[in-house]
Amino acid sequence: MKNLIFMGGIHGVGKTTICTELSQRYSLSSFSASKIISDVKKQSFTSNKQIADIDENQNFLIQGTEQLEVTSKINIIDGHFCLIDKKKNISRIPKEVFIGLNPILLIVVVDTVSKIIDRLQMRDKLDYSPLFVESFQNEEIKHAKLIAEILDKQLFIFDFSPESKLKLHDIITELGVI
Repeated sequence: MKNLIFMGGIHGVGKTTICTELSQRYSLSSFSASKIISDVKKQSFTSNKQIADIDENQNFLIQGTEQLEVTSKINIIDGHFCLIDKKKNISRIPKEVFIGLNPILLIVVVDTVSKIIDRLQMRDKLDYSPLFVESFQNEEIKHAKLIAEILDKQLFIFDFSPESKLKLHDIITELGVI
């Protein structure tokens, strides 16, 4: 898939909401990495957010993006830079996945720990400790920065502030979608 924006962030941070807003405002195609993977595997993910075979799943993501039929000039995939493995450890997505996706822009969505915990509780009925959510989000940011450096791509950290929303608009329009 060409002209891909990769939007990462931990579970419950609000990636899907932002992707939906961007796709409606700018007529972009928006896809969920987990949906792409589950479609290729023909298997659903568990609701506990723990993923077995993280590396193998990400290969399905690359394969699935190559099969997508897109009509938009720019496309967004909402996914993760890190995931929770079966042992409840924070696991980084291999750099090769991002090299294979070859995004034109990387975005990592962040929010307060309390808001993320509230969303996870409401949406998924999951309880995570504040310390775990904070560690998860910090690792997501660190890995996003490393991936941006490896790929030599711009990384934008989106935090829901009015300034962040304006900056995201500027970045998206600089890509030529309007």
